[in-house]
Amino acid sequence: MNESGQDGVVPDKPGVETIARQLTGELICIGCGYNLRGLSIRGVCPECEMSIRATLLGIVDPQAEELEDLSMPRLSAHGILLWSCGALVACLAVWVLQVDEIVRTKSNVNLGLVGWVSMVGLIALILSGIGALTMIRPYRHMGRWMSMRAAIGVSAYIPVVLIYAVIYRGFDQSASMRLVNPGSEYLDRSLLRLGMFAGVVVIILGIRPNALKLAMRSVIVRTGRVDRQSIYAVLASFGVAAVGDIFNIVGILSGGNGGLGGVVGDLLMQLHVVLVALGSVLITLGLVNIVVDTVRLRPVLMHKGVGLSDVFETNREKDARRGGS
Repeated sequence: MNESGQDGVVPDKPGVETIARQLTGELICIGCGYNLRGLSIRGVCPECEMSIRATLLGIVDPQAEELEDLSMPRLSAHGILLWSCGALVACLAVWVLQVDEIVRTKSNVNLGLVGWVSMVGLIALILSGIGALTMIRPYRHMGRWMSMRAAIGVSAYIPVVLIYAVIYRGFDQSASMRLVNPGSEYLDRSLLRLGMFAGVVVIILGIRPNALKLAMRSVIVRTGRVDRQSIYAVLASFGVAAVGDIFNIVGILSGGNGGLGGVVGDLLMQLHVVLVALGSVLITLGLVNIVVDTVRLRPVLMHKGVGLSDVFETNREKDARRGGS
């Protein structure tokens, strides 16, 4: 027999003062979107039969009332999404340019993508930096050091954007990660990419604490119920590609086939190709996962967390409400 009565309320039991009897606030079922207001927390959604407890675990944050309010919730929500999506688009633009380079090298067919794709990537990177600005001081009472650290990180977007422009809009619009015919003509590109890697290190180390604090506003992230892409994992991916560029520089400066005994020089060149390609793939996958995380985080930032007191009342509170009505 179902414990609930016809109105969906579990009968009172002596001595129970803190258990919620009835949902009194707006609570939307995570299964179908049905408004669960007025139902027992021990029941199920009448539309999809999803356990109400499952919805509570997925949405209600017991620490919602303890979290400091964001200064500008909507701006923070849109900003962090712009930050991640802009970085991903800039990365994908490089892959498109790489494909264009391979096609032109193998078949002498010019797809005409270099100019506008490189511009799209540059604009996306600039937008990513603009989005990162919202993470400098998302809270009114944020510590001065955390804000300064984030500001330093965001300022590193300036050299990164400039280097990106030099590589893709300047002397080498073909690609940043050319996988064909590596040689001495790629020394400048490898040096520039190392400079870009240094800028990315400053960006990530600068904004990571504030980004992490924003992510922790999500109860499912904070409690580890979903996988969260580590920003450090993306940084490590950049490091893999950077090591490849170091090998390329060493091989070029040593004289290629004429230096390091020939075999070692060729090996360094091959390692360069492999590590840059591997790092590029890992960077792309990491950015995709971060975009997924920020999409999931966006509604959490836009709206104040749902606390326990927002969706139910205790027996004592219910009796007091009825007595006063």
